[in-house]
Amino acid sequence: MRDLEYQTKVLRSFEAYLSELSAQKKRADGIAEVAKTQPDLNLPVPDFTGEAWSGLKAKGVLPASRSDIPFSPRIDGVGRPVPNACFKVPTGGGKTYLAVGALSRLFGTYLGKNVGFVLWIVPNEAIYTQTKKQLTDREHPYRQMLDRAAAGRVKILEKEDPLDARDIESNLCVMLLMLQSANRDTKDSLRMFRDRGNIRGFFPPETDGEAHRALLDAIPNLAAYSDAESFWPVIKDSLGNALRIVRPVVVMDEGHRAVSDLAFRTLYDFNPCFVLELTATPKDRKAKERTAPPIYANLLVDVMGADLDREGMIKMPLNVFVKNEEDWRSTLQQAKEKLEELASAAERLRADRDRYIRPILLVQVERTGKDQRDGHHIHAEDAKDWLVRAGFDERQIAIKTAETNDLTAPENIDLLSPLCPVRVIITKQALQEGWDCPFAYVLCVLAASTNLSAMTQLVGRILRQPQAEKTGVAALDECYVFCHHMETSSVVAGIKQGLEDDGMGDLVKYVVARDEKTGKKSGARKVARREKFRDTEIYFPLVLNVSEADIRPLDYEQDVVFGIDWNKLDVAALAASIPANAQVPETQMKRIRLSDAGGERIVSEDTGHIAEAQSFDPVYLVRMVSDIVPNPWTAREIVGNLEKALRKRGFDNAMLGAQSGLIVGQLRAELLKQRDDLAETVFRAAVEAGRIQFHLRTDENNWRMPHFIETEQPENARTLRRKNDNPIERSLFAPIYEADFSSQDERDIAVYLDGEAALKWWHRNVARAGQYSLQGWRKDKVYPDLLFALQRGDDIQRLVVLEMKGEHLSGNPDTEYKKSLLKLVAESYQFEQVTSAGKLELVQKGKTTVECDLVLMTDWQRRLPGEFLT
Repeated sequence: MRDLEYQTKVLRSFEAYLSELSAQKKRADGIAEVAKTQPDLNLPVPDFTGEAWSGLKAKGVLPASRSDIPFSPRIDGVGRPVPNACFKVPTGGGKTYLAVGALSRLFGTYLGKNVGFVLWIVPNEAIYTQTKKQLTDREHPYRQMLDRAAAGRVKILEKEDPLDARDIESNLCVMLLMLQSANRDTKDSLRMFRDRGNIRGFFPPETDGEAHRALLDAIPNLAAYSDAESFWPVIKDSLGNALRIVRPVVVMDEGHRAVSDLAFRTLYDFNPCFVLELTATPKDRKAKERTAPPIYANLLVDVMGADLDREGMIKMPLNVFVKNEEDWRSTLQQAKEKLEELASAAERLRADRDRYIRPILLVQVERTGKDQRDGHHIHAEDAKDWLVRAGFDERQIAIKTAETNDLTAPENIDLLSPLCPVRVIITKQALQEGWDCPFAYVLCVLAASTNLSAMTQLVGRILRQPQAEKTGVAALDECYVFCHHMETSSVVAGIKQGLEDDGMGDLVKYVVARDEKTGKKSGARKVARREKFRDTEIYFPLVLNVSEADIRPLDYEQDVVFGIDWNKLDVAALAASIPANAQVPETQMKRIRLSDAGGERIVSEDTGHIAEAQSFDPVYLVRMVSDIVPNPWTAREIVGNLEKALRKRGFDNAMLGAQSGLIVGQLRAELLKQRDDLAETVFRAAVEAGRIQFHLRTDENNWRMPHFIETEQPENARTLRRKNDNPIERSLFAPIYEADFSSQDERDIAVYLDGEAALKWWHRNVARAGQYSLQGWRKDKVYPDLLFALQRGDDIQRLVVLEMKGEHLSGNPDTEYKKSLLKLVAESYQFEQVTSAGKLELVQKGKTTVECDLVLMTDWQRRLPGEFLT
């Protein structure tokens, strides 16, 4: 699997959250202990989940898009706070991968163990089947990630499977459950809360009434038999009760579905110890008058459609063809021709690079039932008959409806297999959610006028790129929608809504409607440079790796990570900082019994605290840092040095086991810091030695400013204007629209620059593949926000590269990194005259200087005129 930038960012944010959560929980537990031993102090115990969220917000970790949404606390069935985080990830963005990666970190960093119970809830049968297939296949990367996290001790369960308490004590148990199974009006009729003979080891013997009463007092929301004639209740041997006892980690796929009163109550009534929600469209529930408070999605990360696009995971742009002819066959014919065109391109791709793709056409019809073929509505069999007459073999056509499912035929189960014959799938709305086939390229909508909502949801089925990687062939890197008898505006609006529903609303600018006669684009438009700059070639320097053999853009893995001396990683300071007396996780136990005096009077005896038994496993620690230290032998030596230093301080096996969760978290944080520090040393040394350069060269090793950019704004949209309402004059591209900017501050800066007489042009750079970026000693590239040029009278041209940050991010590690990188490359900038026969050369007139810096939004009015425009 490829290492994707946005997925790395998501998991880093999750690690930061777990670190803050662990610290706040430790603090809250300490206060609770003092409050218990000294009740007269009336100490309030803070909600550690809310405190952790506030800490993340103060550090600028949370998404800016949700800055105005307050933290929404979660409470389990017995009143305890439950940590909750939501990943907003577009459809096709690898939610399952992120969930598995998050589980590995959650158990290692926060829970400090590699065994336990995960309740994985999915919304429908299609996603259930897909997730089950991925997690049960030992060759699948997701299952292998779980196996590494749990040392190979993974059990995948379904709700009817037997469950023994010993399974959870020695394995990482993952139970798959559909939302409907945990969301019913009458819980007593729910199978999860019925007595079962295959749930063992969680409950006292039925004859031990005292133990049942004690357990029920400790966990009051357990379901029990209670007879008016009997004093002692009997707790049901049910799966639901077992979950309430073990306190599972809950993974909620499509988390926006669980915001109703019933679903929300049922979910948290399982007494989870952590809930991770994954959704493309987070949903907030408004407060209900006097009955329920508002429920907000606690959004930890916000992955945009552009993030997937940068990684080449989706087919964009999406081309829309709308035909208003009455005969639906002409639309289907046009879709067939496009499919044949793509098939030819795919055959050439396979011949050239041995990459197999078999483009598939999806056809949405009006009717599918056996008795609904009336000759007036477009039926699935009508479409199939036409396709057969058009030259398709019947084996190449599959019908997927509520009544018929040709995709379950043995030869059709694996649609990605070269042996699968399917080229066309006909449906009404059975492929809306959970169905995934990246070979789907063309959607032919014959029923948009009667079922626009189904078309809206089907759009997401053709977006995923095969192997989540661009082909480099333009036709195969885009997708296509052909619509019959609809208004273009309605179709485009529906497709945009589909992108919004799939969490990719930021990609609506790539929806390209084409005229059915000319095939030309409408909607998304190209914006050219201003007339006076159209013949000007503009270049910016790149961060380059320079050797005798080659000159190329810097590669993080090859040119930075490879040069790190891992022997310099030192954990001595870390070993000295881990407290020997840190609070050990404990479970409070009470015994409830009858008094010696007889009768029905009950007494409660506190039997103290029992520390949770854990063991220190060096191999487990090595796995937990494998993404930081790539060499397992080096990682094992680091863990060994840490263990040796701790034992020298007096840590025995019991202390190491008790502190294992803290040790893992602290070790990861320390190694991340040291790795980045060592990478910075490698980077700076290479700059000093000339192996890494930031030079504007007269050969082709520069970034070349494009001559066109695209905008999704209509021609009549409001353009950016100066304060006196005069048109903008110095933007490199024109027109520039107000909606192209994400904030008023950005618009204000652009307007200010446009009024400067010394400024030749300015351009707002965007974080997108093909735009200007700088590679530093961290993996993530830096995409500066503003590029502009100044011309001095002494014939010196200044190119200025600026990164803008909000004041709330001042001092943030990411901000400081970008500031350091920009300062370093600016100091090392040179103009280099290179004679390189046969290559594009930059014609240089006069002297060019390049300045790079980071400016806070609240500081631009002072710094821009004082430092950059003088």
